[in-house]
Amino acid sequence: MLLATAAALVLASPPLYPFTVSHERLRMPDGVELAVTFWRPVPRDSAERFPVLLEYLPYRKDDSFYRRDYPLYEYFVRRGYIMAKVDIRGTGGSQGRLPPREYSDVELSDADEIIAQLARLPGASGAVGMWGISWGGFNALQVAMRRPPALKAILALHASDDLFHDDVHYIDGVLHVDPYALEIDHENGLPATPDYPLDSAYFADRFDAEPWIFTYLRHDRDGDFWRRGSLRFAPERITIPVYLIGGLHDGYRDTVLRLLESLKVPVKAEIGPWEHDWPDNGIPGPNYEWRARAVQWWDHWLKGRDTGLLREPRLLLFQRAGYLPSDTISLLPGRWRFTDWPIPGTRWLTLRPAGGGRLVAERAPQGTDSLRYVPDAGWAAGDWWGDPTGDMRADDAGSLVYDGPPLRKALVLAGFPRAELTVSASAPLANWTVRLEDVAPTGEVSLVTGAAINGTQIRSRLSPRRLVPGRRERITLDLHFTTWTFRPGHRVRLAVSNAQFPMLWPTPFAMTTTLDTGGDAALRLPLVPAPGPAPDLPVPEPRVTAPDARSIGPEEGAAHRVLTDLRGDSTTVELREPDGYEIGDRQVRIAESERWTVRRDRPAEARFLGQETHRIQLPGRLLELETRMDIRSDERFLHVRFDRKVLENGSVVRQRVWEDSVARSWH
Repeated sequence: MLLATAAALVLASPPLYPFTVSHERLRMPDGVELAVTFWRPVPRDSAERFPVLLEYLPYRKDDSFYRRDYPLYEYFVRRGYIMAKVDIRGTGGSQGRLPPREYSDVELSDADEIIAQLARLPGASGAVGMWGISWGGFNALQVAMRRPPALKAILALHASDDLFHDDVHYIDGVLHVDPYALEIDHENGLPATPDYPLDSAYFADRFDAEPWIFTYLRHDRDGDFWRRGSLRFAPERITIPVYLIGGLHDGYRDTVLRLLESLKVPVKAEIGPWEHDWPDNGIPGPNYEWRARAVQWWDHWLKGRDTGLLREPRLLLFQRAGYLPSDTISLLPGRWRFTDWPIPGTRWLTLRPAGGGRLVAERAPQGTDSLRYVPDAGWAAGDWWGDPTGDMRADDAGSLVYDGPPLRKALVLAGFPRAELTVSASAPLANWTVRLEDVAPTGEVSLVTGAAINGTQIRSRLSPRRLVPGRRERITLDLHFTTWTFRPGHRVRLAVSNAQFPMLWPTPFAMTTTLDTGGDAALRLPLVPAPGPAPDLPVPEPRVTAPDARSIGPEEGAAHRVLTDLRGDSTTVELREPDGYEIGDRQVRIAESERWTVRRDRPAEARFLGQETHRIQLPGRLLELETRMDIRSDERFLHVRFDRKVLENGSVVRQRVWEDSVARSWH
């Protein structure tokens, strides 16, 4: 196995090519022109042809993502690939009206046409690959489902195959208001690059387009709106090879294993320790040079070279060792392993919640524990399942907690832990969150993984219905994929709650919930053999930075605070994420903040307030875009107000307000 890896690195395309960069247009059948940046290798002879790699995003290639793109595109173009970066219509430098949602029909239809045109480019070989992280991974999967003839393989990092259950709008089927909701609707209101015109097309196509937050709040149940783009429910639609990369601290990691199991095409899968970031520089590490392995992938499928990559086992996985809680950890203890999926030798350990807060291996007498709903509990777990977390005891204080005895030997875990529980609630709307945790001998508690279930979806995601107060319901819940090693002397903890604030929007009713203990209640843990010798992975290479761009210090620092008011009846989680950069003669400063608040005694009164400002300094001209997103709830509605304002040289040019009250039937 290691020899194959070493040979593959030798056979991959070396960085031989100088390159050119040009900014051009691709004309769609309806006449709309999309902005594209081409990175072209200079051929060594007139007959040489190159495959094309497409990344297709709304994230403004000429300003917001310019610094990010350079080290990626420079790496691949020098190894013999034409690189194409295209702004989705209505965004960045592209013409046209902003689409009505992410992954819209018009976005995907344009992708078909883009791929056909890229295959016909002068100097192109006719073979096209599609790749990207997050949105670029999402639409790579969805475009592959459409089977454009020239698309030969894809590479998707941090993408989801289940748009309702696993994306940032409804995490585990529960309403989630993410900072991204503010960020994308704010940037969708920016003028087109490179000239930033405040003309009639800008106002009609971008500024006056309804913000997407309203669309997502109105589609608050699973169904065709979400499933048309969800590969999980139609894996047979993919007929080309797929390379998947995820992170143990990323919310989309489950997709990698689900597709590795369900797709009938060649699949390469990797899951490392990092968050929503690149494997060569993502935090926490350890890291490897994923770009080198991606070149092996593209060389195999687009250039017809046997690089040896596919002779490896299908799954590269980082097996975490146990460690004390830390939300700032930069390097995780553990070891890489090559394996297949399901992991050979997996066995299941069943532990049972029992009376007295115990977690036991044997069956126990049946009982019932009750929990008063604490709507502001849960902030220690972070923004989504996977954030590096500090000590979980703050969340456990608002949970039912069951601890096993100190372990006599290590438990090596990799897979989807499963909880099988019987619950009831005294209100018609309730969520249950289940967390697997590691209790150190010091008492510190590390989050291993978790998941939630919306009580209205216990019987059906497609046909939700409110709970009957007091009626017992059986839930079977797979926790999100994880690896972990419980060390001797540590305890396994099961924590069950009704709140995970601010990750999940609080349900509106004060209530008490119950959990049956003993009997058939169970926590099932997938235990695997310890990893063998670590594989030889390529070391991260230095990233080349754009010569005409640099980051500049923000005017205020980042912040993450949890605030409780002096009366103790409300909790607020506050984030602040400033940024600043220069590209040529442009300077951009960004101020962004989010606040989530909930009342402990009146959980219906929850609120999200997000504000973002772009200040774009051009020669002789200052543009400012200000956005304010305010979501307030009561027992029946989510009341949404969205304010947008654009200024030029300090004077307001246009402002617009959208308002709606969306019924909260299921959340």
